[in-house]
Amino acid sequence: MKNSFTKKELHKIHFNWIWQSQIGWNYERMQGLGYLASVLPAIDKLYGDNPELKTKALRVHSQFFNTQPAMGDIILGIDMAIEEQNPNEVGIETAAAVKTALMGPFAGIGDTIFGMITGAVFGSIAASMALEGSAIGIMIWELWYLVVLFLIRPKFFDLGYKEGIKLVTSMSGTMNALTEAASVLGLTVVGAMIATMIKFPLNTLSVQISSEADGTPIMKEFPIQTYADSIMPALFPALLAALCYWLLGKKWMNSNKLIVAVVVLAIILRVVGVLKA
Repeated sequence: MKNSFTKKELHKIHFNWIWQSQIGWNYERMQGLGYLASVLPAIDKLYGDNPELKTKALRVHSQFFNTQPAMGDIILGIDMAIEEQNPNEVGIETAAAVKTALMGPFAGIGDTIFGMITGAVFGSIAASMALEGSAIGIMIWELWYLVVLFLIRPKFFDLGYKEGIKLVTSMSGTMNALTEAASVLGLTVVGAMIATMIKFPLNTLSVQISSEADGTPIMKEFPIQTYADSIMPALFPALLAALCYWLLGKKWMNSNKLIVAVVVLAIILRVVGVLKA
């Protein structure tokens, strides 16, 4: 069947999704209104002369939808391909079924790659360079964002549009392997950040003991930091990170409370002499 959409129209639909995917976000439909706003040009073109189909399309595309925005590019492309080739009630229902089936798995893949991995890798670069007094790290972060926005995401949309529903089966193994590899990379980066960026410098413990010969008091020093490093380098930073991770799993704890608690704990430990300045 001859294509109904021009490249300019497809570009506009995808551009709408990039900038409007979160518009009207709410807990009832989440990205539903943003998705509807994105595909309005397609609905007008495909169903403009059929009020009943247009009404159905408007209702279907405003229903609950939520996924990682970059992965939503692929779903949007698939939807456009399906409805372009089947501008009828079956096409609308098929597109709705595909959206519902893919938004969950694609959200997991996208959050892993663009959320956890990107944040861990480029965030660690920015933080490390910031500690050294350099602003280049944050520039690298912004550059990566622009690369995703203007280079990667358009390719995702084109991939979904060209491959259509075949993409779900043909690339399922590749996507699973990519997600697992990204997870390993993310854990590696987080582990490196814990060891290099979390500081837990322990003071040397001095204990007064008596000499066995004449009972003269002697100050005996115990380098706790050296002992801890001999057991495992960065042992206490790892324990602190594990404690924070465990606390975040509690209903009564959130990130803001945890940050305040860590700051207060650091001050107390410094005052009592456990930590070095």
